[in-house]
Amino acid sequence: MTTKPILILGTYMLAEEMADLISEMPGWRVAGFVENLDRARCRPLLGLPVHWIDDVKELAHDHFAICGISTTHRVAFIEQALAAGLRFPRLVHPTARVSSTTTLDEGVFISGGVQVAAHTNIGKHVFVNRGALIGHHTTIEDYVTIQPGANVAGACHVERCAWISMSAVVLDRKRIGCHSIVGAGAVVTLDVPSHVQVVGVPARVIKENVAGK
Repeated sequence: MTTKPILILGTYMLAEEMADLISEMPGWRVAGFVENLDRARCRPLLGLPVHWIDDVKELAHDHFAICGISTTHRVAFIEQALAAGLRFPRLVHPTARVSSTTTLDEGVFISGGVQVAAHTNIGKHVFVNRGALIGHHTTIEDYVTIQPGANVAGACHVERCAWISMSAVVLDRKRIGCHSIVGAGAVVTLDVPSHVQVVGVPARVIKENVAGK
C-alpha cells in the first residue's frame, strides 16, 4: 500500500504517542516532527528528523501535517504550518468508531477507542484523546481538546478552543463556552459560560478570565 508522509507538529510526549497511533493507520507514515519554539530540539526524535518550522515549505508539496500538541493555544503553530503550505488531513485510529453521518473538518485527530455518534459535527484541528465519547447531534467547534474518557452527551455544543478534561461528563443539550476549561471528573449540568474554569459535581465556576489551557 502506498503511504503518504505526514509531519507531526510538536516534539514532546504527545507527539511521540501520536506517532505510535499513526503507525497503525493505513495509508500514512510519520516522516518527522516540526518544532517552532526551541531550535535546540531540532535533533532526531524516534529516529526521525525534527524540522524547524521555517524550513518545512520545501516539504509542503508532498507532505501533510497533524498537530501533536493538546493545548488549545496550538492555534498559532497550526497557522504557521498552514502558511508554509502544509495540508492537514483527518486522522481516525482504526479502533475508533465515527458515524458515517458525522462530519470531520481538516486537522481532526481521533485517537484509539473513541466513539462519535450520529449527526455530529467536529471542527478544524479538534483533538479527541483515547476512549472519549461524543454523543449524537453534537457540535464541537475548532481547536477543542477532549481528553481521555470524557463523555460529551447528545445535542451539546462545545465552542472554539474549549478544553474538556479527563473523565469529565457533559450532560445532554449543554453548551460549553469558548476558551473554557471543564476540570477532570467534573459533571456539567448547566451551560458553562465562555472564559471560565469549572470543577466538581455538579460543576461550578472556580475561575474567570480563562483563555483555554
